[in-house]
Amino acid sequence: MDRLFVATASNLRWAAWVSNDRLVEFHAERLGQESLVGNIYLGRIVGTEKRLDAAFVDIGGERPAFLPLRKAHEPPVDGAMVVVQVERDGHDGKAPRVTTQAVLKGGRLILTPRRRGVTVSDRITDKGARAQLAGLVKAIAEPGEGWTVRTAAERAGSEILREEAGRLRALWRDISTRAAAEKPPTCLYREPAIELRLLRDHGARFGEVVLDGRAPAEAARAWSASEHLDMAPKIAFRRQNDWVPSPEEIFEQVDDALETRAGLPSGGTVSFEQTAALTAIDVDSAGAGGLPAEMGGERLFLQTNLEAAEAIAWQLRLRNIGGIVVIDFIDLKDAAARHRVVDRLRAAVEPDSASCWVGSMSRLGLVEMTRRRRGPTLAALLVEPCDGCGGTGWRRRAMTPGRAV
Repeated sequence: MDRLFVATASNLRWAAWVSNDRLVEFHAERLGQESLVGNIYLGRIVGTEKRLDAAFVDIGGERPAFLPLRKAHEPPVDGAMVVVQVERDGHDGKAPRVTTQAVLKGGRLILTPRRRGVTVSDRITDKGARAQLAGLVKAIAEPGEGWTVRTAAERAGSEILREEAGRLRALWRDISTRAAAEKPPTCLYREPAIELRLLRDHGARFGEVVLDGRAPAEAARAWSASEHLDMAPKIAFRRQNDWVPSPEEIFEQVDDALETRAGLPSGGTVSFEQTAALTAIDVDSAGAGGLPAEMGGERLFLQTNLEAAEAIAWQLRLRNIGGIVVIDFIDLKDAAARHRVVDRLRAAVEPDSASCWVGSMSRLGLVEMTRRRRGPTLAALLVEPCDGCGGTGWRRRAMTPGRAV
């Protein structure tokens, strides 16, 4: 069963997504430094850069946000006011990235007010269900609107979809009204708290949602009811001493995910190296003593690769690694064996809440894949610079529950 555990340390709000007592995602925000992703601002164009094919927008931050022209609804003009939505937080000295193609998310629908048409989530695979849902939403849509049908809509009736569409439409009208009346820079819409975002986007996956405070639990139940997400019976207040797994066990798994190397059941290893351009992953069978002694080299390599495929999918999700990933599996001579490894990897990334694409395996054992970027990596959240740390230059932030982080 998938469960969500949510807690607050003195200056950190964190949420752990656990599946059968195994940590699969860890989300955290420092209080006062919350993510801007999803927020909508009335900004002002403060410059353009033809070389970068981009404009810069003052949204009230320390530095102007970066607006790629392909993300602009209209050609930007210096000094002009513009409504933008943050797509990616600023990091490593880079400015936040924004778009004028705003979206508003509900639990079952996504409103795209500046993109027409109806699309259905790829996770809904039944052709009949896809056609039925598309027809329902087309009947709801008003002229000029665009909608995306989310996976959770598959279990919703037409009245629920109509009600949610009405709420999102009213929210966009309110944003538009404020944009016409306010002066830039100002925030027109702010995304809800971290646990509410997870409930909205993935609530149907959770069998239980546990919070360590009565007030946050009551607020989450009230919000769920207001959004008609039917999650209230699953939301509970429980002191951390009664959590299973315990916060300490959760943090042990977090700590392991900050290592550059992860072990495999048979004794092999998977190593991670992140660069500015991509993440390189190496699979090594050395130490695979957990496999039968009579297993030949090719069979041993195949088994290690199959274990690595599952471990890599889990680790990418837990470490929140996005962008281009290149995996160096152990060389396999047999084409059918190479296909088995790729098939295992594709099946293993299927539960990931971020979209993934997996290519084929070359004769040298290389597989290219991509994972959609979603906020900072786990290491970026929990590792900080350090001047005297044995020459590494980095140290892990304290992660003891209930204590300053």
